[in-house]
Amino acid sequence: MRSNFTEAAGLGTGTVSMEPYRSQAYFDMERDKVFARTWLIMGRTEDVPQVGDYIVKEVEICKASILITHGKGGAIRAFHNVCSHRGNQVVWDEKGSRKTMFRCPYHNWTYGNDGRLLAISDEKKFFGVDKAKCGLEPIHCDTWEGWIFINLNPDNKVSLKDYLGKMGEFLSGIPYPNPDRSIKIQAHLKCNWKIVVDAFSESYHIPVLHSKTIGPSFSSPSDPMGHLQNAEFFGPHHAISLYGNPEYAPSEVQLVEKLAYKMMQSENVLAANQSDVTERLRAHPAVNPGKSETWSMDINEFFPNWHLDVAGGGFWTHEIWPITPDYTRYEMRFFVPKPTTVREAFHQEHYIARLADVVLEDLANVERTQKGVMSRAKNHMHLQDNEVLIRRMFRILDQFGEAPTLEGALEACA
Repeated sequence: MRSNFTEAAGLGTGTVSMEPYRSQAYFDMERDKVFARTWLIMGRTEDVPQVGDYIVKEVEICKASILITHGKGGAIRAFHNVCSHRGNQVVWDEKGSRKTMFRCPYHNWTYGNDGRLLAISDEKKFFGVDKAKCGLEPIHCDTWEGWIFINLNPDNKVSLKDYLGKMGEFLSGIPYPNPDRSIKIQAHLKCNWKIVVDAFSESYHIPVLHSKTIGPSFSSPSDPMGHLQNAEFFGPHHAISLYGNPEYAPSEVQLVEKLAYKMMQSENVLAANQSDVTERLRAHPAVNPGKSETWSMDINEFFPNWHLDVAGGGFWTHEIWPITPDYTRYEMRFFVPKPTTVREAFHQEHYIARLADVVLEDLANVERTQKGVMSRAKNHMHLQDNEVLIRRMFRILDQFGEAPTLEGALEACA
């Protein structure tokens, strides 16, 4: 196991400025140089499983509403959710199914789910409108391992495969149990988006902030701070493996937890599935890549704002969407099986409640952090080795800010 992840990442060890958490100018750079030109997560193909299914996603920092459709032949497409008539949003709900046409609720302009403008109400009163040139504006869209991504730059020349690079290769082939069934937690938070990213990018806080929940399972007398087990760096993306207490067991007073996991073959307390269901997941070389005997989970962080977390018993995701320099939309999805017995249902409900408690501890704290940052009492922060991803994220953001193109940014952080 590496002893210095910061050094392995080629990073310095000095203090890091807090200004990016509160600067409008830095936020504007992130909008123009990061979110407007990188590949962004939209969901899974299971979110639009049938022809005619669709979802609508917001990219608030770019003031964009994105319509994702499943068309004939299995094509997954993305469009700006904007009518060619007078700019109204065409689709007003978040998702739907079996819809081959979208009719703008303002004046009934009608589009196919392939983006073509099919009909204009009272067309004879217009002045030679060419319907072939007035379809929904397409957006670059591609999939990787069942995940849907878009790129908002109409002139983008970097493929999703090239953008994900070695990170995509590293995680290729991971089996995702129950990708069609998820439970979502969403919150709007009064803080900068990077403060939320930070909260889910390091383990240093776990024994302290989560001392009443998962702290005892992520630390032990032999490793009371639960040090990182591994770290991997792939261009703008990165991954870390967290410590797990191999001796952890619920105490005698934790009766609900003891009952939930009694006679259940789940890999650890971050498991919604039984072990026999996820054996292939745990066998993948990118899961616990350091093959640590004291491993609990992996955090796979895709730049700029998506985390794909994997534990022995399943996976979950975080999406962190900037709205303003001090306001953020956060979304977490737990992917869980449909229980087949009362015991499995009870085990799963406990898992969800436990993780929800942990997430709420994190989310309650991020707004306190933003208040401290905004006071300007401190202008720099001191980061330790277990916070390597925070330090690296700032270097990557600076590299993207300095690069005139996405190609240049990827080359700078290769």
